[in-house]
Amino acid sequence: MTITINGDNINYTLEEEKTAGDVLNGLSSWLEESGLLVGGILLDEESVPLGGTEWRNLPIGDINSFSVEAVSLREGRVRQLETARDYFILLKNAAEAGDEDALNELSDGFDDLKRILPHLLDEGPHPSIIPHLEETLGKGFHNNGSTVALEATRLATLLDSRCKEAADPEAEAGSAAAALAAMAESLDDVAVHLQTGKDKQAMDTIIRLTEILQAFMRSLSWIGSDEGIKQIADDMNGILAELEEALKANDTVLIGDLLEYEIKPRLLNLPARLNFSGGAIT
Repeated sequence: MTITINGDNINYTLEEEKTAGDVLNGLSSWLEESGLLVGGILLDEESVPLGGTEWRNLPIGDINSFSVEAVSLREGRVRQLETARDYFILLKNAAEAGDEDALNELSDGFDDLKRILPHLLDEGPHPSIIPHLEETLGKGFHNNGSTVALEATRLATLLDSRCKEAADPEAEAGSAAAALAAMAESLDDVAVHLQTGKDKQAMDTIIRLTEILQAFMRSLSWIGSDEGIKQIADDMNGILAELEEALKANDTVLIGDLLEYEIKPRLLNLPARLNFSGGAIT
C-alpha cells in the first residue's frame, strides 16, 4: 500500500495496523506531533468522509493507495466549524419545511456531531451550550419543528462566529477590542447599579462584557506566539480570574472596583495595544 501526504510519498512503516482506520489513527498521531491535522482522505483515489465508519473497517490488503491531505490546526478547525455550521443550517431549513426525509438523514449524523461539538465550542468545565442542545434536540427532530429550527439557528449562528474567529483572528480580535473599548465607559454605571439594588442591569452588562472578552481571547489564541499578544492574553486572563472570584463571592464592592479601576482602563487601552501582521485564511 502506497501512503502519500499532500501528494508526497512517505516512508511510513506499518506495524500492527490491520484496517484503514488503524492507519488513519497512526497517521493522525504522527501528524499531530508536527502541529498538523488530517483534512481529507482518498482511498484508491476515491474520497471518503472523515466522519464515516464503513471505510475504516477495510483491510489494508484491499487498499492500494492511502492519500492524506494534511492541514494546519487552524485550517482544520475552520473546516470542522464550517461543516458543523452547515449541518445546523440544513437542519433549520428541514425543520421549517417539515422535510421528513431530510430530518431522518440529518438525525443519523447527529450523534457523530455531538461528539465533536464540545471540542469545537471549548466551553470549559461549566458548559451551557451542549446541555441546552441535549435538552432541546435530544428527543429527536420530529414533531417539534419550531423548537428544532430555533435551536438549529442558534447553533449555526454561534458556530459561524467561532469560524470567523479562527479564519480571521486578527480582524475578529480587533473588532472585539473596539467593542470592549466602547463598552468601557458604561462600567462605572455597573458599580452604581450594584449599590442601588439594580442587580439585573448590572449582571446584563457583566454578561455581555464577559461574552465579548471570551470572543476576544479565543481570537487571540489563533494569532501565534507574538510576545505582545501573549502579554495581553496573560493580563486579561488574570483580571478575568479576579472578576470571576468576586462574582462567585457576590462581593459587589470588589466587583465594582475591579470594573471601574482595573478592567475599564485596560479596555480603553486595548485597541492601541494590538499590532497584527497576519492575514485571514482564504
